Amino acid sequence: MDFPQADFDYYERTVSIMYRKYFTKRITIALVAAAIIGIYTWLVKEHLLINGLLLIILLVIAGYYWLQAQKFPEVFQGLLAKNQPEAKIESVVEDEYSYNIYDGSEFLTRINKAGVRNLPSQNKQYTLMVGFDKRFFAKEPLQMVYYDMLDLTYEEKFRLSRGGYSATPRFLRRFTWRNLKASAGNAVSFILSNLFFLFILYRLIRYVIAMLRMLF
Repeated sequence: MDFPQADFDYYERTVSIMYRKYFTKRITIALVAAAIIGIYTWLVKEHLLINGLLLIILLVIAGYYWLQAQKFPEVFQGLLAKNQPEAKIESVVEDEYSYNIYDGSEFLTRINKAGVRNLPSQNKQYTLMVGFDKRFFAKEPLQMVYYDMLDLTYEEKFRLSRGGYSATPRFLRRFTWRNLKASAGNAVSFILSNLFFLFILYRLIRYVIAMLRMLF
């Protein structure tokens, strides 16, 4: 039986909602940030060049995400094609904040644990994991992976932390170098993405505080 086709048909609406929520969240954040910068610049009339460039960048990001959100049918069919004529069964290794996907011994990608859905397949032996790539700049963030839950394994440090042997406090583990680097995908994108977002965050906080002072 062609169970991937049946599964994809059955879960298409569910995955579509996840996909659009993923991009809607990012579009909203970009537009809110652009609005704060735009309002502050209009009121205060300072840093016109820098703020103008930031506005353009944020609007371009929002536009890019909007275009990506329209590509769901194409992306969905591409993921189905990878499981034709037979389902592609991967190995999954769980760590603190992601699922590491392997094809045999070959590493494929990391799926962010946040928002992951494990959907039962018509083939009862397998589960269809639906989630999004851990990297900030993934070319195609949506991931749909078949795996056997009975074969799920744990990354060694995560296994030890589950048993209470981690030297790093739980609330700090998200900020370990290994986890941050995994989120960025590589060292260059890690540095560039974090510098950009920290720069934007700093300005947003400063501008919001300044506008609140104007009001009060």
